Amino acid sequence: MERKIVIAFILCAIFVALPFAVSYAENHVGSQSVELPSVGPSPANGVYYVGFATSHRGDDILYVVPGEAYVEKPGTPVILNVTVKFKHAQPCPYSDWKITVENPENVEVVNETKTELRDAYTAFKQYTVKVLGNGSLDVVFHYGSGCPYGTEERVTVRFYIGTPNGTELNQGTPSPEEAPNVTVLNVTGTVKSVDLALRAVVVENYTIEIRGRWIGPNNESLTWHEVLALLKPGEKVTVIASEEAGSLKADVIVINGKTYRKG
Repeated sequence: MERKIVIAFILCAIFVALPFAVSYAENHVGSQSVELPSVGPSPANGVYYVGFATSHRGDDILYVVPGEAYVEKPGTPVILNVTVKFKHAQPCPYSDWKITVENPENVEVVNETKTELRDAYTAFKQYTVKVLGNGSLDVVFHYGSGCPYGTEERVTVRFYIGTPNGTELNQGTPSPEEAPNVTVLNVTGTVKSVDLALRAVVVENYTIEIRGRWIGPNNESLTWHEVLALLKPGEKVTVIASEEAGSLKADVIVINGKTYRKG
């Protein structure tokens, strides 16, 4: 009889403590690393902003946020934040540099701000683009006339009607930050290995991911798989890669004097 009374007290204590345990778990689960669903809930303004695009052919670096945008219905406006990081301080002798947009396809530019020099090494500009259907738009930084350090930096931002299938989504309008926290590395060395499963190449001691579509030396379109197939262990290559959050992603690859760019 006494044993039954003890068990009853234990069960009672468990049920009394249960709400507090649930509350504790709810308050602490936010600190855990949680994978986002493949398709997130609809944002309030009907836009999904995904990733960023970058170009570093010459000395300066062009960043555009986002790299892709998905809208729930045609006619939805999308914000593009454009940043140029200069290697040399402004003003420079080639001061007629500019930022433009070109080749609109199923999109309409409805507003653009003046280019703002935030400091001697940073220029910022913002565009508002109305998405009319699946399409794209080139954002271009033109170096100043006669500049020996480059001619242009160009990226293509893509727009889609629908929702993305990726796991990294920024829902809502991107904040007008200068640029993502990115370090650009120029890696020249021997290919140690190629990993199709990881979609990566190891050059010297660097593991560099190959993602998305690429443009070959003859303007041909290539997949990441086709680019990886060109990389042979033992060959010497040059890779310009962007480092973000501890991960290196290739932007430019030079193989036997032929240049392949992420596009």
